[in-house]
Parts: sequence; C-alpha cells; structure tokens
Amino acid sequence: MFRVLNKKKIVEHCRQLVLPARNLLNSCGTKLDSASRINNCVTKHAYLNNASGGFRAECELQRKLFHVTATRQALPPVFIIILRPLSKVAAILFGRTFRKWWRALPPDRKQDLILRLKKNKTALLASGALVSTGVVWYYYSHLEEDPITGRSKFIAINKEQILQLAQIELVMQRELHKDHFLPPAHPAYKRVVKVANQLLRSNREIPQLRETNWIVTVVNEPSVTNAFVLPNGHIFVFTGILSLCTNDDQLCVILAHEISHVLLSHMAEQFSSLHLMDLLVLVPLALIWAVLPEAAAVIAHWLSGYFTKVLFQLPFSRALEAEADEIGLQLTAKACYDVREASVFWAKMSSLDSEFEWLSTHPNSETRQFVLESLMPTAIQLREKCKVRHTYGRILNTYFYWHKWFSVKFLLYKTKLLSTNVVLRNLAVDSNKWHR
Repeated sequence: MFRVLNKKKIVEHCRQLVLPARNLLNSCGTKLDSASRINNCVTKHAYLNNASGGFRAECELQRKLFHVTATRQALPPVFIIILRPLSKVAAILFGRTFRKWWRALPPDRKQDLILRLKKNKTALLASGALVSTGVVWYYYSHLEEDPITGRSKFIAINKEQILQLAQIELVMQRELHKDHFLPPAHPAYKRVVKVANQLLRSNREIPQLRETNWIVTVVNEPSVTNAFVLPNGHIFVFTGILSLCTNDDQLCVILAHEISHVLLSHMAEQFSSLHLMDLLVLVPLALIWAVLPEAAAVIAHWLSGYFTKVLFQLPFSRALEAEADEIGLQLTAKACYDVREASVFWAKMSSLDSEFEWLSTHPNSETRQFVLESLMPTAIQLREKCKVRHTYGRILNTYFYWHKWFSVKFLLYKTKLLSTNVVLRNLAVDSNKWHR
C-alpha cells in the first residue's frame, strides 16, 4: 500500500496516502499507537526501496511532515474535571424528570408503554449489548503496557493533558505556599538537592527520568509531613517530613517513592480510572433517582458512592502506592543508599497512623514495612551490584581526572620549554647579526 516507486513521486505519494490517513485517524479519535504504526510502515518501506543517502534524508523529511499527533486531546483536562460533577447532576435531573413524567401519565398510557417495551425487548437487549460492547472496547483500546513493570494499565488521557493538569496543580501549590519557600542557600534545601541529584544521576538510564527537567521546592511547614512530585518534574518536600527523616537514606526512600509515581504514570492512571468509573455509574444513578422516592434516592445515592469508594477507588489507590514503594526501593538501591532504612522509617511512621487501612488511600505503615522487608533481599543484592559499579566508576573517573591533569601540565611544560628554546635561538641569531 505504501510502496514508493521513485524519488520524484515520494512527496505526492505521501500526500495522497498518508495525509488522508492522518486526517481520518484524527477525525475518528484513533489512538496514537495506530497512527504511529502507519508512520513507521511508510518510513520502513521508503528505506527498503532506495538506499541512497539523499533519498534517506528526503524520506526523513517526509516522515516529519506526516507525523501524527496525539488524538486523545479532544477535551481539555479542565473541561473533563468540570464535566465529572455535571454529568452526575445531569443523571440525577434526568431520573427525577422521568419519575415525575411517569407519575403524571394516565394508567392506560402507562399500560400501553409497558406493552411496547415488551414487544421491543429484543431491540432493547441488543442496544444494551451494543453499549456494553462499546464500553469494553473503549477500555481495552486504552490499555497500555508499562515499560518498567510490564503491567497493563488503563490510560484515557495523553501526556500533554496530564502535563496541563500538573501545571494547574503547580500554580495552586505555589499560590498556597508562596510565603513558606526555603531559599537555595538553606541547609534543608541543599540536603534535598544533594539526595535528589544522586538519586537521579544513578538512575539516568531510565529515559523519562533522564529527559525530565527536575526542580526542587522545599516548603517550610513543620506541621505537614508530606512530599510529592508532579508529572512535570517539580519536587515538593515539606520540612515536616524532613524532620522525620533521620538520615539521607530515609530521605532517598521518600523521594524515590514519589518519583516512582511519575515514572509509572500513576496520576494519569488514577485520573483515567475515576473517569471510567463516573461513566459506569451514570446509568445506575439515573435509575436510582427514577425509581426511588426522594428520601430513599438520597440514601441510595450516598451508599452507592460510599461503596464505590471503599470497594474500588481506595483499594486501587493503595495498590498504586504499593507499586511505587517497590519501584522506589529499587531506585534507592541503585543510588547506593541503605535500603534497610525504608523499614526503619515506616516502623517509625506506624505510630502516626490514625485510621483504618480500608478507609485510607495509603496502606498502613506496618503493612508497608512488612512488604518492603519481603523485598529487602533483592534490593540489597541490587545495591551491592550498583555499589561495585559505582566504586569502579569513581576509580575510573579519578584516574581519567588525574591523567588529564598531568597531561595538561606536561603539555604546558613542554610548550613553555619549547617557547623558551625559540626565544634563546632568536637571541642567538640576533647576537650573531650584531657581531657581524
């Protein structure tokens, strides 16, 4: 389909085949992965049909021309946030309107509608099956495999949208804590920067970590025992959590955990799961307000929201936290910090737990300590391997540093000696001329 006949027709060929395909993909809302496969297919066939250097450059130019952008950016993230509560309000109003309309119908009219529904039950069941199939297709078409864990996860928004959400959160946090930021010269700020630099430098083989522009912000609020990292690379650490970290090893555990949330795209995954859950509860919500009286509908609405939160949202959030703990422990080990301090830190934090685990977004500190201790042997082995590698790396860096230093010194000495010989030779020539 995408075969290129000769050099002269490549531009027209790409315009006729690829650009309409791109427009079709954008209009249909096809995922970026499908469009990327078209992009790769055209580039691959172009390289196979002609191997000349000039044609490769021309092909690369065409590849950039028909590059397909993300198509899941139809709705701005702010609009999606506003749409969530509005959709629930619309479902409630629809249910109440339907109830009032049904109660106002005469009995013979109600009987006639019921008979029509019974006659068309096959069509209704087919419509319900079609809608259910669409929901299942929507879910599976947005599954992505995580490059770090290999786990399939549901992501309904793209990177640009999540960065917009992160920018909104960043503006809110800056406005909220603008009078409590510590300057870069503060010892607490330097401590966080030192640990973060070593953590990021030791895990620079991860592309997302290497390509992100990381910025550290330390907030002077001793009462807040928290730290978080936004997807755009802004690291927020409160002095309350710093006072609980008795050494840099424990601080690295906290930073690695929060950075793992970014590497694993947990914010996008959680936002997508809430979006899907809101879509699934719209029909039951409308039925509740259409069938039950007002007082009973209020109670049923509250109970449905509560059980949805306890049975689905909170366990999902705790699973993401446990995953970030595991990946964060590996990042800490590769940074050559003492991973055993993770257990010590969460044992210390267990005294601050004030609610039941099944009602919390995070696992209890005792649970986290138990899980981390089960992962400790693997983490210690990884740390020892990375420690040996870092030791050899420091030895090589020291060797090359002093080798370069001595080479420069020798070069300067040789240059100085050479210039001195040239000056003496010139003086001798001038002296001979003067004697003559």
